[in-house]
Amino acid sequence: MSVIPAALGESPSGHAPGIPYSPVYDDVYHAVAGAWAQARHVFLGGNGLPARWQRQTRFVILETGFGLGNNFLATWAAWLADAERCDRLVFISIEKHPLTRDDLARVHAAVPDTQDPDAGLRAALSTRLIEQWPPLTAGWHTRHFDEPLSADGRLQGVTLMLGLGDIAELLPSLLASVNAFYLDGFAPAKNPDMWDEGLLSRLDRLAAPDATAATWSAARGVRDALTRAGFVMTKTPGFAGKRDMIQGHFAPRYVAPPPAGGLQSTVASPHRHALVIGAGLAGCSAAHALCRQGWRVTLMDRHAGPAQEGSGNPGGLFHSIVHGEDGIHARAHRSAALATWSQIKGWIANGQVAGQAQGLIRLDAKTHSDDAKALITKLNLPDDHVEWLDRAQAAEMSGLDLPCGGWFFHQAGWVHPAGYAKQLLSEAAPWQLDGQPLLSVRWHSEVASLTQAEDGTWLALDDHGVEIARAASVVMACAHQAAALCDKLPEALAVSPVPLSRVRGQITAIAHDTADFKDVTLPRLPVAGSGYVLPLGGRDLLCGATTQHHDEDPAVRQADHIHNLGQAKRLGAWHRDLTQPSDVPDMAALFGRTGWRATTPDRLPLVGALPWSIDRIQAASRKVRMDQVRLIPRQRTEQGGLFVVTGLGSRGITWAALAGELLAHWVTGSPCPVEIGLRDAMDPARFLARTSRQTDKLTTDE
Repeated sequence: MSVIPAALGESPSGHAPGIPYSPVYDDVYHAVAGAWAQARHVFLGGNGLPARWQRQTRFVILETGFGLGNNFLATWAAWLADAERCDRLVFISIEKHPLTRDDLARVHAAVPDTQDPDAGLRAALSTRLIEQWPPLTAGWHTRHFDEPLSADGRLQGVTLMLGLGDIAELLPSLLASVNAFYLDGFAPAKNPDMWDEGLLSRLDRLAAPDATAATWSAARGVRDALTRAGFVMTKTPGFAGKRDMIQGHFAPRYVAPPPAGGLQSTVASPHRHALVIGAGLAGCSAAHALCRQGWRVTLMDRHAGPAQEGSGNPGGLFHSIVHGEDGIHARAHRSAALATWSQIKGWIANGQVAGQAQGLIRLDAKTHSDDAKALITKLNLPDDHVEWLDRAQAAEMSGLDLPCGGWFFHQAGWVHPAGYAKQLLSEAAPWQLDGQPLLSVRWHSEVASLTQAEDGTWLALDDHGVEIARAASVVMACAHQAAALCDKLPEALAVSPVPLSRVRGQITAIAHDTADFKDVTLPRLPVAGSGYVLPLGGRDLLCGATTQHHDEDPAVRQADHIHNLGQAKRLGAWHRDLTQPSDVPDMAALFGRTGWRATTPDRLPLVGALPWSIDRIQAASRKVRMDQVRLIPRQRTEQGGLFVVTGLGSRGITWAALAGELLAHWVTGSPCPVEIGLRDAMDPARFLARTSRQTDKLTTDE
């Protein structure tokens, strides 16, 4: 998948003065000033908005061509003006030729100064959009624009899910229940791919039962495709001289039931309550994302506060990766790193969370400069996301004598994990529903086992079998403990084992006010590559970390300090030779901490509804296909279910924001924040599906 930015250039003769010219967007630019009026007539009016979103918890719109964002901005403005608006308006839009942030700002600033009463609001909303404009990497980018809390603490806001890439690739990758379709873009004759009849005829896969669709194009092929998709289409008067436009409502003859591992159906209001077990980064992120969806959350942890175990280090990295094949791991990590950066950069800038979000260098001794630059070009990665630095450039940027060059990731850095977790809870704490806080936190509460009541409600029990909490849904965000809780489930609720391994890690920190700091060069920004160094708080050095399998020793060990300092020496941040015992710093002068990462066999997190155990599947009354993850039965119903978010491994900070959003999608039925292939790659049922495919292959080969 590639993203081709639209290039702005000099205006040709006859082009509207003052508005930058683009061969891609020229047909749109000349009508910028009237775009809101068209959006109100064609898309809002054609879909019965704002009336249809009123008093709803969530309303989802899908637009097929983002362009300059005018339909989005006009819809956002209409939502703001509606006193009975829905709590969460989700606007999904796809764009193959997005403008850069600077070009988008130029275009919106160049709109002619008219007497339009919307001019001030348009400028304000445009500014908010441009401030959150993503780097132009392919895939889905989610941005939340929350409004100030109402007097009763109710959270309302607009979420933009911007898909950058070819609609033929992105639309099939989307998993959502869409209430209104905005079919926009260039005329079918100029951009036939966007109006492909096969693509439009499959919109029924995304349509909610009450879905509507509208477009300014009355082309026969468009009408026929939407009719095949199950829409009843009618012609109505067009806008600004166009005789006709078309609009329709979804009335299919048959709607196939969703697959067991597909999109969760709408959960009735009384059941919108989740118990989240574990208050590390995974649990706090999940709780935050669920509360944003208007769900009540009870967060439980056995400690006195958040991030006391695997998320308890004083600092940790987040960053993307580059790989020649740009496969599942590379794309998933890129999406994750961008999500975390988008969420925490403001908190870091405002001093709410300790950290640094101005970039990170990842060394790569095996890649030549020319090959690296060719790979960036091949993958069409924008230079405001990743650049290659040769050794001298990397040394200059980091302030360290580095052994080689590497990748500089702009949307990367380090953060204090516990501070990040606390900020997530702090932001969610004021959010209320019906006068009651959405988030309830219970410390010193350890869940020993889970079971279900007769009405389907999940019960959390202590080690004496006494109920300590209950909810319609349970989210296990408790790292290795998730596997133990699954193992204790009653046979009728048995799920597939959670494949987690414990990997020990120890960090080392040297404070600026100790004698050993004379042998330290503090990096200007984090540097990673067979270890890492980062400027903790801008004055102390943090380095590490060890990776030790089958090691349960909780002690902070001198040998591990020596290992970490050896890595820091190779990265240019430590300058003392450690070959002699006399050279080793005093243990008392070093800070160390030991923790255990929860890792999976394929180094991707586990996020989603837990699948039935193989015994339950084999005992089912009908044959179940297990070769595809979305077909495998799950421990969930329309009322709620049993979910997991764990296995974040050594990249917990990188995964945190995306894992929380993805978990909220699984629980609440909100649109999936990543391509469906990435969702499947993190689905806890993936190991069952792989085993099934391997078994089928062996059987076939025999």
